[in-house]
Amino acid sequence: MRQWFLDSMTRVGGGRRRDDADCPPPSWINSRCPVGHSSGTPRFPRSLLTSLTSARELASTQMPRMTGVRSVCFVAPRAYAALSGRPDVAHVGGAERQQVLLADALIRRGLSVSFVVLDHGQPDGQDIRGIRLFKCYESGRGPRGFRFFHPRLTGLLGAMNRAGADVYYQRGADSDTGVVANWCRRHHRGFIFAISHDVRQMARPTFWPNSLEYLLFRYGLRNADVVLAQTLQQQSALLDMFGLPSTVVRSCCSLPPAAADSSTEDIRVDGFGVVLWAGRFSEEKRPDWVARLARELPEHQFEVVGHSNVDSTYARDVVRQFQSLPNVRWPGYVAHTNMSPFYQRAQLLLSTSKAEGFPNVFLEAWSHGKAVLSTVDPGGVVTNFRLGKVVAEYQQMKQILQERQLYPSLWEGAGQRGRRYVGLHHSPAAVGAALETVVQQCHELARSKTLRKWRSQRGERDTAAPRRRQR
Repeated sequence: MRQWFLDSMTRVGGGRRRDDADCPPPSWINSRCPVGHSSGTPRFPRSLLTSLTSARELASTQMPRMTGVRSVCFVAPRAYAALSGRPDVAHVGGAERQQVLLADALIRRGLSVSFVVLDHGQPDGQDIRGIRLFKCYESGRGPRGFRFFHPRLTGLLGAMNRAGADVYYQRGADSDTGVVANWCRRHHRGFIFAISHDVRQMARPTFWPNSLEYLLFRYGLRNADVVLAQTLQQQSALLDMFGLPSTVVRSCCSLPPAAADSSTEDIRVDGFGVVLWAGRFSEEKRPDWVARLARELPEHQFEVVGHSNVDSTYARDVVRQFQSLPNVRWPGYVAHTNMSPFYQRAQLLLSTSKAEGFPNVFLEAWSHGKAVLSTVDPGGVVTNFRLGKVVAEYQQMKQILQERQLYPSLWEGAGQRGRRYVGLHHSPAAVGAALETVVQQCHELARSKTLRKWRSQRGERDTAAPRRRQR
């Protein structure tokens, strides 16, 4: 069984056996430098658990010649919908949309970008806006209890092999973090891990579906070359709870053309502006609060955008409530490209989540000049920059909604400050420049680790040689 598992690491997508030599070497390794192979072609070991090369092989080589980073691969299996815009692919999360924005920013700065995504029937190596997509596996395929190893693990490793990037970027918190970290460590590529959840939630056992997911995530977190946080608050929590330093790279959002037009008016019903809620129908997002507010505040108009990524009793019950309320308009899922009219119609954005990383909907609302009424304050920006109101309890939220028509200038001023805040701190140009610097630093760290290993193993061989001659 163990031998089968090791052999499966060298299979790509469940197909023929492939050597790690099929994976292109890092761009900073001189292709004319022989690494354990007389023909001059770089060779890599077969097993998941072996090192790059043995000390004896490295001892006979020249030191690798180095160049700058040229390519980045985002390992984001669920990002295909955000990249392609296909309506039949339902999942479009904030983390996936953010990675697409970051990828576009890196392409504008001259880097080659690829993605590892799920198999939705698209051709492998598909090109979308200059981004190459490598499919890893089909969701739900394989026998239960075994699909983690095949096709999930084998497919993910195979897609990373085919991407052949210098630096790999993974966002989120699951077992993929450990798998990507191990692959990058064995192939001497840079690995960037980016936080997209509330760090304190991640440290709780109830956050994880099983212990394997948690152990693989902790392994990946510890072996990342660079860890990215979205806010100073996340950076502090990572240091306190995991003992890890991190770098802050803010989320990316561009100002839409409509945001520059201050004449855009929100629609008012009986003196009240429309309240917008956008997100996923799940218990941690608490859309049931919106249904309760709509029942208790019938004079207020609500627009709810979103749906559930998975079928659940909770989501079905929330949908039934929305459909039965006359002051709630629920269009269902709306593509990101069609969201601008919803923000323009709203007076404010409502957020009822238990915890968040840094929601994209906050940035999008602020970019349209709309304030936020929220139960979370990522990084303290809502309070510190006066971009809306933060509450802890349902009754506080209800009271503020009841009184909001008394202070229209407060909400309008918060929205204008929000637009200026996004333009200053979250523009694609500023975030792209920061991420490019981090990518280069990550590449340098991976490169220095390779050189240190090469030199240490070369030194071991040099010190062992005299002893062999004495015998």
